[in-house]
Amino acid sequence: MAPAIYVREKDKERVTRIINSFDLDYSLEKDFSNKTALEGFDYIPSINLYVAREKKFKGKNWFESQKLLQEGGEKMLTPYEFIEYLKYMKVNNTEGYDEITQVSNLLRAEWLDADFKVKKGILHINYNHFLDSNGILIPKNSEPLDKNTLMKDKTPGISLEDYLNNSHTFQGLPSVNVKNGNFYYWFPRDDDNSVARFDAYSGWAGLYCYRYPSDTYSDFGVRAAEAVKVGIARWQ
Repeated sequence: MAPAIYVREKDKERVTRIINSFDLDYSLEKDFSNKTALEGFDYIPSINLYVAREKKFKGKNWFESQKLLQEGGEKMLTPYEFIEYLKYMKVNNTEGYDEITQVSNLLRAEWLDADFKVKKGILHINYNHFLDSNGILIPKNSEPLDKNTLMKDKTPGISLEDYLNNSHTFQGLPSVNVKNGNFYYWFPRDDDNSVARFDAYSGWAGLYCYRYPSDTYSDFGVRAAEAVKVGIARWQ
């Protein structure tokens, strides 16, 4: 088979223009993708992402983690993507799922790609951040919080199973009808200084949506994700 070029979906048009600027003999093919297994990653079909099995950049804060991922061509999982990842893990890797979610004496914490800002008096969720040409983090998505978002702390708790499978908004946060349980939840604050992270420790496991992006501890980390690369050209 002739060699192929694979690029991220968002780069297809730009790379096609570059290829066309050279005198090359190739054929365009827009219906194939490179889903070859990446070492240390699992492919999650529901979100079309590769997700790392291990966290990285431990001890870095939310801002530092975002920038380091972006510089390496990777991304941070949004709350919704993290839900889909946990659902996949529960079916395909129960040991890995338990390591993330079970209460134990070992603190485990990972940053999620969501921060909360007030715009014109309305609380927004920002996610899918990218670095602009000046190295500034910019959210691709900035939306008012879904009106069905649960806006009170539950300590405890909500049902993790119900949250993952049924009762979450399209933005990945618990909805008002989520069942009670032992999973802790802290709702998004309007202090313009809150981001999301998932924690598990000796007394609880939970979703924080109000802690500070500048926080850092040695056990904090981030789970890298990579988009599936889409083929745009095959040499003849």
